[in-house]
Amino acid sequence: MNDRLHRTDTLGSCKTVICGKQKMHWIEFQLLDEQGEPLANLPYRALSEATRSDYIPEYRGRTDAEGVIRLDGLHPLAITLLIDAELLAELLQNRRLRAQRAEPERPGFADRAPLYGPQCSGFSPIEQRAVAAGHGYHYLRIGQLCDRLPTFDPPLADARQPPAYHFPDPKFGGFTIADDQLDRRHVLEVCPLRAWSLTLHHQAEYSLVNAYNLALMSILAYSTRPENALGSVKEFFERQCLDLSRTPIILDSGQKLPCVVTDVPFNGRYTIAEPLDTTQARPPEGDTQLFYAINATQVLVGWRGTEVDGFADPGTDATFRPVKPEVQALCEPKVPCADLTPEGSVHLGFRDAFELARRVYAKDLGKTIPEAIEGKGLFICGHSLGGALGLVHAASLKERNPLLYTYGMPRTFTLKAVTCLNEIVHFRHVNDIDPIPSVPPEAELDNHLYKLYGPLGTTLGFAWSMLQLTASQLFRHGDPFCHHGEIAMFFKAEQHTLRRGSPYPAYRNKDGLGAPYNTTIAYRLSEKVKFYLVPSLSPDDDQQAEQAQQRLTTSLTAESRARFFPPFSNPKAGRFVGLGNHFMSNYQPYIYGQLLESINPERSPLLKRQLDRQNFEQQTRDNYGSLVEDELARNRVFLDLQSRLGETLRVTQQADGGAEALQRFDAVADPSACYERTHC
Repeated sequence: MNDRLHRTDTLGSCKTVICGKQKMHWIEFQLLDEQGEPLANLPYRALSEATRSDYIPEYRGRTDAEGVIRLDGLHPLAITLLIDAELLAELLQNRRLRAQRAEPERPGFADRAPLYGPQCSGFSPIEQRAVAAGHGYHYLRIGQLCDRLPTFDPPLADARQPPAYHFPDPKFGGFTIADDQLDRRHVLEVCPLRAWSLTLHHQAEYSLVNAYNLALMSILAYSTRPENALGSVKEFFERQCLDLSRTPIILDSGQKLPCVVTDVPFNGRYTIAEPLDTTQARPPEGDTQLFYAINATQVLVGWRGTEVDGFADPGTDATFRPVKPEVQALCEPKVPCADLTPEGSVHLGFRDAFELARRVYAKDLGKTIPEAIEGKGLFICGHSLGGALGLVHAASLKERNPLLYTYGMPRTFTLKAVTCLNEIVHFRHVNDIDPIPSVPPEAELDNHLYKLYGPLGTTLGFAWSMLQLTASQLFRHGDPFCHHGEIAMFFKAEQHTLRRGSPYPAYRNKDGLGAPYNTTIAYRLSEKVKFYLVPSLSPDDDQQAEQAQQRLTTSLTAESRARFFPPFSNPKAGRFVGLGNHFMSNYQPYIYGQLLESINPERSPLLKRQLDRQNFEQQTRDNYGSLVEDELARNRVFLDLQSRLGETLRVTQQADGGAEALQRFDAVADPSACYERTHC
């Protein structure tokens, strides 16, 4: 057999081959950003096996005004595209992300799926247009196109390990199209070189987005997870905030809570993120924890609250002796030490806990943070004990314009000191009858026994302070512990009815007229509601709200605001049975729900919180003739005040990238993720 199709050394070794001019091919690349805008005038190189073997020279040129590269006369070989790293990075840092972006699931425990897989189909309107036109489509990050690692200012912490999302190819091999994909246009959608930044507004007015994001940072301050584990401080700022495939999240009681984030240029990323823990110092001291993070526009400090698994934090909370507001760790040698306030007192336990951190981490708290504030907004937050330490920290930096948001914090300074800290913008959140904001009590707790007998004086002074509480009204005129800042309260409201007169003869009037005895019996109606109240949003403080309020029958005037929300105090007294209200997991759901409602008040279906208020209002209408008038007037004011929360999003919507940040959050947030406890 002599089969010429069977090629061996002995059979069919000769075959006639007809040669002619080889068919040449072409290819087009079009480079676009996520907004569909072209990446124009970028230098490029294109390589194939023919150029690598020096058979032909490299293809070089620049993208045109439409971001297009056209190569003609190609051999039927795979072609690799490389873009100049410096110019590509410069261009991509100034391009914006789309508002809504497909987000893959995070790999779970023991899930071996890669963190950054191929982009899912249907991700982009640019893809839809490209496919409809018959073009190839590819979603790329800068590291899949550039020829080397760009130079960054500020530089990367470790240039050998650039962020994995942006630079998935450590060899910078470029983007390759196989030989069977020639003779067509390929649309390359390139992810902008950006980073996530928490959306925060440094302003005197209340911001719902501030309240939400800083609540999440107060939760993050509790994290004890390993440095590289999901949910740690380092992992959040150094990986999640550089991962544009997903919205950064905070872990809380098994929930994954998305942050409200804005995309910023990569050079504006968080470059410093440090968790500090005095128990990990050398040698270990005390039990004070905090973290701080710094980017191009923010200095963010979160103080950790009380941990109940030991005695150090409860001991700090209970050491409420009022002492001079001085922090020795703030003093320079041979320089007179300026007090936190010129008069008044501060809680001894809180002052000492802050002073310990200030002394142990003198470089971080005394140098790095203060020097970084110049030209940036200073944001401080904390829950419980963390809120108190945050206020002491803010007092130590009051000349640097700190903005403070706290949650369930106890009283920290006395009245005279509080009135000296008016320049600090502070919004403190209180969850109904949470008992912690009611301690230490509003009383003059200082006495001479504290100053006598050495260590015994602390015990004697504390005992005398307890006696003083039985007559606190007598001591309130002195210098009692008081709250600082504007309140934001989650207030459980009920409505009662009155029934006058009794049909029973035993209760009839004894004047002989036979008229019913005029008694009052109150009944609590079944529907309850929890209001989110920020009294600083009243018409006296907000002209726009005042104009809207003219259409209503009641308003929160300065007089009624003082009546419902007494200054330096709490509208409701804390109770031990309300201790469950204190945990951050019970503060955060009200802010989460209110943010979702304010972003889209017409969502379908309505949130449970909206339905609860509708039922409450209907109950009021159904029982209007028999309601307790003062309670009815109060609830009307509170309903109106609740309706004003949406106005606090105006600054976010008008900020650069703010509207997209809210849209992005609404797309990924699960309305059923958090449960608001209304009936407790």
